[in-house]
Amino acid sequence: MRPLFMSMALLMGFFVLSGCTTTLPQTNASRTIQAQKQDYYQVRIPTRDGKKLAATVYQPELQAGENAPLIIATHGFGGFRAKRPMSIYGKSILTGEAAIAAWKAGYWVVFYDQRGWGQSDGHVHMMDPDYEVADLSNVIDWSLGHLPGVKRMPDGQPAIGMIGESYGAGLQTLAAFTEPRLQALVPLTGWHDMNSIAPNGEFRSAWGAVLLSVGGINSGFDVGVMFSDPWRSAFDGTVNQDLKDLMYQRSPAAFCDQGKAPHADALFIQGFTDTMFPFQQAERNYECWQEQGRDARIIGMQAGHVMPWPMQQWRGWLPFYQTDDMVHCGDYSETTVDTIINWWDEKLQGSERQVPQYCINVTEDRGIALEEGLPINNTQYVLPRTKVTVPLAGAFEWLMVGVDTGTDLFRAMWPGADLRDMKPNGGFGRPKFVPMYIARGDDEVLLGKPRIDLNLGGTSGGDSMPVFVGLGIQHANRRRVHVASEQLTPLPEKGIYELELPAVSQPLKAGDRVGLVIYGFTTQFPLNSAFLARNASVKGDVWLPLTREEVLSLKPDRSFR
Repeated sequence: MRPLFMSMALLMGFFVLSGCTTTLPQTNASRTIQAQKQDYYQVRIPTRDGKKLAATVYQPELQAGENAPLIIATHGFGGFRAKRPMSIYGKSILTGEAAIAAWKAGYWVVFYDQRGWGQSDGHVHMMDPDYEVADLSNVIDWSLGHLPGVKRMPDGQPAIGMIGESYGAGLQTLAAFTEPRLQALVPLTGWHDMNSIAPNGEFRSAWGAVLLSVGGINSGFDVGVMFSDPWRSAFDGTVNQDLKDLMYQRSPAAFCDQGKAPHADALFIQGFTDTMFPFQQAERNYECWQEQGRDARIIGMQAGHVMPWPMQQWRGWLPFYQTDDMVHCGDYSETTVDTIINWWDEKLQGSERQVPQYCINVTEDRGIALEEGLPINNTQYVLPRTKVTVPLAGAFEWLMVGVDTGTDLFRAMWPGADLRDMKPNGGFGRPKFVPMYIARGDDEVLLGKPRIDLNLGGTSGGDSMPVFVGLGIQHANRRRVHVASEQLTPLPEKGIYELELPAVSQPLKAGDRVGLVIYGFTTQFPLNSAFLARNASVKGDVWLPLTREEVLSLKPDRSFR
């Protein structure tokens, strides 16, 4: 993860964005007429509705008669562009790091503030095809009309790549279906269906508070349509049908489900502990791209959208968004930035293929190369009738971190002692953990997509009975139960739930227990929890994705029972 090397002066650079705007003459030259030095400057790009988008052009060093591919870079929700190489985005966000590295490697880079954010005009329209997506085409038009020496592909199309995280990832995948000039995308932690921000109709209200506050600051407290219908239906913790429909329409899923083909190849990078857009969102985009004959590859990292500690484990210093520094993929081991540059070199420069097909980071220093996708090796376990107190179970779990740590230290006085209760525990003040499997060796991995078939009931007279479930790991000789994906899935009402839980990528050691963890309250969904005491009951079946690294493509020689 990235070290804490950023100075306060660099942080203040976000708030004090000074600099002059450069006006460039129009040109359609596919090669430079004269030599140009490496440089960067600020420009204003007009949109079709008369607004101006603030952008920074990173000009590569080129000799007369040379050309270079173009990379379009943009930011996530509430973000801003890398206005200079030594900036927050340029030094600490993967989008900016890769964009600056591409510039230094000889690429043109245009990094722009999306409308409503940073120094750009307009209001936020939440990825409206007529605004944010159309703006991208305006940026491409302007770039081709003003930057000398943008390389052309053999078919005559400009050699254009793109990168952006979250909101900027969604822009890429939507534009891929309407903008044929895009060639090589790098969507970082984006969505396939924007409704993933509201699983089972329950809005991720903790993230809603973050997006509203951070977005308000960087938009000048004008976040556009977020306060208008149907978006404001999410303010009470749920989303209405109109918002569900609108979010679906602004998703690659709407195009994929119609059998429409994207124009660009894509390298999807997604986090297993991303509490906004789970790994399956990238996987479904990957499958759509492949089904339509495009080259798609995928990198599963550990980090992504991250809530503050103790809600989530931090893997770096940057709040709310963190990424893995390295990609480990079998014999392939490279920095994430260089992996992205290798992808663009292959697609836009004609270099040899280096980026593997399907990479999974299991830890920060170990990864697995897969041929087709996550292994399908789910072992079924029965969940007996289990009771949970709503909303107390888990409501004060963050206070127990110190207690758990102290208990573990006390147990360490007796080496080899495993004093955990073998029976299911919790359910009142703490989350209910029902262990189902005990790892027998250090070579085992929890890798894949857990599934549940659960019947939720309870003592209330109505249908409402909100609980939150996830896959839990209790490491050997440790009291605390960790949610493997750091994500909980809401089950808002009584009934039967046949669901796929967020994918996991976690190593196991002998003695680790794996099972289902059930919360009655979670800070991930603070507005969605019940506030009247009642008892919930859960029973059914759970499928655990257990495997071993060396036999991922083979049938295990022993079952996980």
